[in-house]
Amino acid sequence: MIRKNNEKGFTLIELMIVIAIIGILAAIAIPQFATYRVRANNTSAVSLNKQIVSCQAALNSDLGCYGITASNADLTAVLGGSGGGNPLLGSTAQIVAATATIPGAHLTATNLNGGISAVGFTVPDGIDCQADTEGATNATYLVYTEAMNGNRAFGSDAELSDVMYFVQNEIWNGTGGFDCTFPPAPTTASVDFDGGVAGGGAPAPGNWAILE
Repeated sequence: MIRKNNEKGFTLIELMIVIAIIGILAAIAIPQFATYRVRANNTSAVSLNKQIVSCQAALNSDLGCYGITASNADLTAVLGGSGGGNPLLGSTAQIVAATATIPGAHLTATNLNGGISAVGFTVPDGIDCQADTEGATNATYLVYTEAMNGNRAFGSDAELSDVMYFVQNEIWNGTGGFDCTFPPAPTTASVDFDGGVAGGGAPAPGNWAILE
């Protein structure tokens, strides 16, 4: 009996074509994936900025003024404060929200009558944030957030709290801590991000601009 062998395989040319197609698809997909990842990290920084602005509103409702960032106490032992807040670096590790029993991230302030209050919030892994007040009356604030694996920093001002500002620099991707340049100390006279305020981004002049 004659046994016929009908098994067929790929030719070398066919294999080379398949490998070439896979290479082309990878060359297209990998940069796109990296871009999407940066955008997602930027979005997380935007979300945290909005969360802190909401916490500022809650603190103002309770205390009649705004607060600065801190993380060294629980909500029963907050120190209050004014002026420059502590940078909370989620790029090092996530910072849990302060509660009545757990020290963690919070906004805290002292009003003109000496009253102290605080609002807790979580700083996600990979996101840095800071909130400052003008110091004299805590009547205004600036909030900054930036993602470690993003290319933008974001800012909010009490005078226009529903508008967000940003500055961008591609070399910031992958670096922890704040890379952006903060505006001068908060003032109640105007929106502190307006007027060509340098933000450290590129291309020049790298000023803070409204996020559309």
